[in-house]
Amino acid sequence: MPMLLKFYWILVLSFVVHQFPEMYFMRVKQEDMPNKIIGYTAYLVPILGAYLTGLVYPATIILVIHCTTEIIKALSDVIECSGKADIAQPLYRIWSVAFIIARNAIGVLTVVTFFKLKSKPAEELSSLRFLSCTGVLMILLGLQLYLSWKFVQTVLKWRHQAKEVAIAQKKADNFWQQRKEAN
Repeated sequence: MPMLLKFYWILVLSFVVHQFPEMYFMRVKQEDMPNKIIGYTAYLVPILGAYLTGLVYPATIILVIHCTTEIIKALSDVIECSGKADIAQPLYRIWSVAFIIARNAIGVLTVVTFFKLKSKPAEELSSLRFLSCTGVLMILLGLQLYLSWKFVQTVLKWRHQAKEVAIAQKKADNFWQQRKEAN
């Protein structure tokens, strides 16, 4: 593995591991802590598993795909926090499309990697390494399914809330319109 790639993996692993003590220093609320721990562990397990089983190259591609969507999300969050929600809304839409495309691309890459490993001769790949690589790939595929499911649930919740706000706004407009006509 080239030195630059090793450095990248050390940075990625240190970033994920540092998230755990950061929760303490950022004084994360108790009700938010389980979701954050699950999220950080969901990052750590496949990354560490890919590193330990030697699936570094496919995992690097997967991390680049995943981090690209995370950068779009972080950028849209920063723009929204700066008070420019009109600019952030299109970025959120781009992020939601990129998120789904990334989940599908990572799922396809995981399946292709599995079949590539399966086609290797027994002399090249021991059965224990094949099983451990398969385990890591199945965890990664399960994580992609979980992330996609949570994303769909979140989008449906946002749409439901937007619909409720629109109905409440319409009722308020009708109330004030009737009040104005009565006077």
